[in-house]
Amino acid sequence: MNTKNKVNVGVIGLGMMGLTHLKVYDQLENVNIVAIADLDPKKLNGETYAKGNIEGQAQTGVDFSNIKKYQDGFDLIKDKEIDFVDICIGTHLHHEMAMAVFKENKHFLIEKPLARNYMEALTIVEQAKQAKIFSMSAMCIRFWPGWTWVKNAIVNENYGKLLSLNLRRVASHPGGDFYSNGDQCGGALLDLHVHDTDFVNFCLGVPDAVFSRGYSKNTSEIDHVLTQYIYNDTTKPQQVFAEGSWAMAEGFDFQMTYTANFENATVIYSFDGHDQIMLYQQGKEPQKIEVESGMGYEHEIRHAINSILDKKTTDIESLKQAAQSLAIIEAEKKSIDRCQIEKVNLAPISSSCQ
Repeated sequence: MNTKNKVNVGVIGLGMMGLTHLKVYDQLENVNIVAIADLDPKKLNGETYAKGNIEGQAQTGVDFSNIKKYQDGFDLIKDKEIDFVDICIGTHLHHEMAMAVFKENKHFLIEKPLARNYMEALTIVEQAKQAKIFSMSAMCIRFWPGWTWVKNAIVNENYGKLLSLNLRRVASHPGGDFYSNGDQCGGALLDLHVHDTDFVNFCLGVPDAVFSRGYSKNTSEIDHVLTQYIYNDTTKPQQVFAEGSWAMAEGFDFQMTYTANFENATVIYSFDGHDQIMLYQQGKEPQKIEVESGMGYEHEIRHAINSILDKKTTDIESLKQAAQSLAIIEAEKKSIDRCQIEKVNLAPISSSCQ
């Protein structure tokens, strides 16, 4: 492993998220971009670029000329010069790729969701418990400034108890072979809506049950979902909803919003390239909240790199939570299929990972 003050990084997959991550690494002084991997030679040579669905994603400008290039991501993983592997390939390949990185005893960041299904995610968590490296699921909303702000408000009860939470993340379909293949991407339910399901879990814990309605449009899986997260604990908010979609008409601008209603305040968030938070309190003028700059991708990657340089190992609770979010997603899918409330069942794999 690298004992110097820089981390040697290899990025697998030069799609929307791979390019987004590369741009962040290129701006960090404590990172060397050693290698990239993609099946498409034109992407490797910088001849073609993927596009993002929001401003700030898939930024170009990274010089590929002095970076090693692999078409096979498994070859990149075996590169002895690399300390840290960033996995930005299709969800259906996450588990296999993570197992290969564990075998090489390298640190890694894996794009969301952690795996294609809950059971695969659990095996990643179990392997991480036994490894001596740092591994992390790239759930970027946990690091997004406008969202970390409301997480702190919820946990610290800055405005009293949270009474209700409504989340909305909707867009037109991103296009492309991967996002059109429901078996690979899991539809908007897994690829897009998982951000909000994970945030609910991050703030409030695993719900006891869910009730979801949804439909397919662009893939064989659910492309538009509306879910109520049900908590039997009456001290938790009894109205928690999230809507996720990439079934909107072509040209529809990406929208990411939340409304958090507290005992003593209402908070409205919207994203139009920048975080916009408005705070409403009784007897006070509406207040625009200023938060830290930067997108979640930047903050999560900085966290990962600093953790490696500080010789930290995997935060198992955080990784386990990313796996739990897949169990919630799978309960949402069952709820849609069966048109009924579904319990969220977590599989106990060991006493320290339940």
